[in-house]
Amino acid sequence: MFDQVKRFARSLRRDTGGNTMMLFALGMPVFVGGAGLAVDTAQWYQWHREMQFAVDQAAMAGAWSRVGGSTGDEYKTRAEQEIDANLQVVDFEAAPTVNLANYAGGTNNSVLVTLSATKTLPFSSMLTGSGTTISVSAQAAFEKGRTFTACLIAVDPDTPGAISIGGSAFVTSNCGAAALSNNEEAITMNGNPTFDVGYLVAAGGIDDDFDSVEDLEIFENQAGLIDPFADLAPPDNPTPRTYECTSAGTRYEITYSDRRSVEEWTYRGNSPTNMRLESTSVLSTGTTSGLTKEGDRHDRVGDVILESSTVTNTGTVTQSGNRYYRTDTVETRRQTITAVEEQTTVAGASLQPGTYSDLRVSCNTTMAKGVYVIDGGLFKINATDSVIGQGVMIVLKNGAGIELNGGAALDLRAMTTDEMVTYAGLTTTEALKLKDMLIFEDPTSSGRTGNSVNGTAGAILDGAVYLPKSDITFNGSFEVVSRCLVIAANTITIQGDANMTSFCPVGVTNTVSVGGGVTAVKLVA
Repeated sequence: MFDQVKRFARSLRRDTGGNTMMLFALGMPVFVGGAGLAVDTAQWYQWHREMQFAVDQAAMAGAWSRVGGSTGDEYKTRAEQEIDANLQVVDFEAAPTVNLANYAGGTNNSVLVTLSATKTLPFSSMLTGSGTTISVSAQAAFEKGRTFTACLIAVDPDTPGAISIGGSAFVTSNCGAAALSNNEEAITMNGNPTFDVGYLVAAGGIDDDFDSVEDLEIFENQAGLIDPFADLAPPDNPTPRTYECTSAGTRYEITYSDRRSVEEWTYRGNSPTNMRLESTSVLSTGTTSGLTKEGDRHDRVGDVILESSTVTNTGTVTQSGNRYYRTDTVETRRQTITAVEEQTTVAGASLQPGTYSDLRVSCNTTMAKGVYVIDGGLFKINATDSVIGQGVMIVLKNGAGIELNGGAALDLRAMTTDEMVTYAGLTTTEALKLKDMLIFEDPTSSGRTGNSVNGTAGAILDGAVYLPKSDITFNGSFEVVSRCLVIAANTITIQGDANMTSFCPVGVTNTVSVGGGVTAVKLVA
């Protein structure tokens, strides 16, 4: 029996008829299974793609609803509407979940949407014994538009370090700093400054080192930032001026009266060439009081400083018998001192508005109200010199620059709108546009490197400093009186021992807007 089985097996092994059919039969389950799985996978992919698109649109719609001012659960309604509108094939989904979520350190600043759908497919259900569930989610972050003000403004559009804070600077102005640069390092930190300006805003990125500053708000990649002074044009004052210091001394000013009279003088003689004054008569008289002029130490009250008679009209000679007559018209003057004032002058300079090719202060200087144009040169103040200019505007043209090394006796204050009208000849409309402008670089100027502001305690710089074509380095301390000190320049560097603790007086709010206000919504997950 055993031998018979062996012989049958050998004969079966040698027989190849029907092998193809056998192999086909053995492979058929795999073939059918693969085809079924491919069909099911295509279905899953189609469902997932449609559902993902729907939740993406739902999250964006919900986020836009939030920044648009919706309240309560309106954003959920908008999200669910988008899901319903974008699902065509999937009509077996579960109810979506729509909630606010935290994103990137913010609180409830994004909309998170999740959605799932379960359905039984013929082939996969034979393997799993249940339906297949597809789950998708999407998250859209939103940021409501905010308009920013700032007292430190760098207007360069693309440079790195447009605002650079370094050294041991002490900056606690709390009135905002803004960089219009779209560079990824628009605002940078170097050294170990004490820094708190309330918030930083930039069209580009902001150094991560600022993340460690407590209570500092950071706004990166902000659209809509603007140069607040870009559309302004500086006033001009072409009157040529030079700077000159005078020495100390004593001067005398006299006050006097000037009496003038018009008289007729009659002459009589025995020939036209031999006549003498016979009589006078007054036609008119008048006295002007309160006149002043330079005198000297010998002048005394009551002294006559001028006495004169001037013939204004010579009469015609007439003859009567053997006598000759002539009547002249004569103006007589008598100036009498009524007061003497002794004045002690100190060394210094008293400046008048106009155009200076260079204005380098070298003595105690007083600036009269008005517009001072620096044409191509330097406006430089030494720390040892007193400079007082209340109601002034300094205009920089043709590459002119500034170096302010101010001691406690420095007091520069911008003109009021009324002073601009009175002393600069501007209209009220023009004056309002230039309100608070103290130092104004002409936008057509070529600019200058090396501009610096180095103040000390007690120095007053009250107004706006605008250098759209130039860089500025701030190393010192200044006080302000009636408004926030605004420094706007191409780039700004704050370093050394700069102290900016009093940029805005108590109770004063900075109102210089740098724009912003662009609402942002983006899909983040």
